[in-house]
Amino acid sequence: MKAAVLTDDRTISIQHRPEPRIQENEVLLRSRHAGICGTDIHVYRGEFKGRVSYPAVLGHEFGGVIEETGRAVKGFRAGDRVVVDPILSCHSCPACLSGHINACRTLKLLGIDIDGGFGELVAVPQDRLFRLPDNIPTLNAPMLELYAVGHHILSRGHVQVGETVAILGAGRLGLSILDVLCHSAGPARTFVTDFQPFRLEAAKLLGADETIDISQADPVKRILEKTEGVGVDCVIEAVGHYHSFPDQEPPLSQAVKMVRNGGRIVTAGLGEQTTAVHFKTLVLKEAELIASRVTLGEFPRAIHLMSKGLLHPELLISRELPIGQAGEAFAELDHEPPDTLKVVLNVAQW
Repeated sequence: MKAAVLTDDRTISIQHRPEPRIQENEVLLRSRHAGICGTDIHVYRGEFKGRVSYPAVLGHEFGGVIEETGRAVKGFRAGDRVVVDPILSCHSCPACLSGHINACRTLKLLGIDIDGGFGELVAVPQDRLFRLPDNIPTLNAPMLELYAVGHHILSRGHVQVGETVAILGAGRLGLSILDVLCHSAGPARTFVTDFQPFRLEAAKLLGADETIDISQADPVKRILEKTEGVGVDCVIEAVGHYHSFPDQEPPLSQAVKMVRNGGRIVTAGLGEQTTAVHFKTLVLKEAELIASRVTLGEFPRAIHLMSKGLLHPELLISRELPIGQAGEAFAELDHEPPDTLKVVLNVAQW
């Protein structure tokens, strides 16, 4: 089979690879569309050394058509259109045994630790599959992983109907959270911060009440002004690697200052940098600081919302490119073009 293979830092080539052999509880999936995630860019840059070894077939946001089923597989058959939840947990560590499988000590992801959707064929355990409704094209399937992550983040933050929420960062993750928030959770008011006008405009289209260009204004001061000094019920940090602006603190430090007393902060960005946090302020507010990682059973909700037309993948998918152009796509995204959000690769086009 053909695959887009990461062979070294910032080096992707199209290669022939052996076809995967499926176990009795797995299906052989023909990948149709796979998204390029922010995590994929970090892997591409060599930031996952020690976890991802070369050659690697990335692609953990993907969907396709079942080619073959193992003899123990039930409920699926060849020809079914499906989307993949890429999480592979051990089911035996303390986290897994307590139902917290996304915090598994040895967590692996298809497309990160094991060959994924950037290859023509992928071996996928049956319990990682969800059927795609007829009205969801496989082009939109990669967005379901991001929307499921958005659901999980909002769940971790205990966001309730009618609350005020600030999302720091209007990238792929931040906008996916916003889409789920505005069209399922019913917030009273949403704030979104970023420094790219294109992303802030996308946030407005998705339903953000207030957007704040952090290159022009201090987001802490602006949000406290807009909430009459109270702060927001929940702050979601979706920045990861951040850009510094004069007289502004890192996003997590900002979050501590803009959350209300007794509020919640959810951090989901995967930045490598360390951040000083005002713990005295956090303690005096008795605010909660919560981490969120991948998903925990939220795929069905994301699929249901998308099938009902309540989510807007067309606003987040900037381009569809042939998988044969994977190298060029990654090289472009490595420079963080301001007018690009999600790039989806068509794995049927080489």
